Amino acid sequence: MNVIGRKPVLELLRSGRPVRRVAVVLGAQGKIIGEIIREAKACGVRVDRVPPDRAEAVLGRGNHQGVLAETAPVVFRALNEIGRGIELEYGLLLALDGITDPHHLGAIARSALAAGCDALILPERRGVLPNETAVKASAGTLLNLPVIVVKNLPRALERLQGDGWWVHGAAGGAGTSLSDHDWDDRTVLVVGGEGRGLSRRVGELCDHHVAIPMQAGVESLSASAAASVILFDLARKRSPR
Repeated sequence: MNVIGRKPVLELLRSGRPVRRVAVVLGAQGKIIGEIIREAKACGVRVDRVPPDRAEAVLGRGNHQGVLAETAPVVFRALNEIGRGIELEYGLLLALDGITDPHHLGAIARSALAAGCDALILPERRGVLPNETAVKASAGTLLNLPVIVVKNLPRALERLQGDGWWVHGAAGGAGTSLSDHDWDDRTVLVVGGEGRGLSRRVGELCDHHVAIPMQAGVESLSASAAASVILFDLARKRSPR
């Protein structure tokens, strides 16, 4: 997998993941470029200098900001690794139901890691999986968040419920107001796709539904914005005062 962009590449180098090489366009300047080169050398990673006229051929046409890193693809984890390889520091899992835009996936992953999410759960087919666009949108944080891929999301949620987890679904206007919502010690938050929300079966499986209160005239937030609002409200309520 190629990771492009200054912050994503720097985050990758700091993550401890294996990096084969870093390519930097000659003439690229700035504090972060210097940090990337120093971090790469400290990690023993080869740094290739790319002439500007070769930048598109080597780094591609994306918004690479003059830097690219080559690393292994995101390793998908299994549901049975929860608590057995995937550490549960916060007792919070985030499941995405029908998120198809990699930019939203990246933004959600970034908020999830910042808010104390232990792992991200994605369906194998009904939604986007981590790719270069998602990694860049997450500023590289997607590489530091365990990603569990399941064949059937409803069955995975049922299995987690059997293991003592409580499933909370973000449900638009139908549900307990976020300001009044109580969270469980072992919470699975499920966020639905843009425009469609939660699928019928997933919505039926939820133990609780939560809604973000909004002023009149605003029908809904984007999936990534809604996930961020809910995650940080959850983190705030769990934090000691």
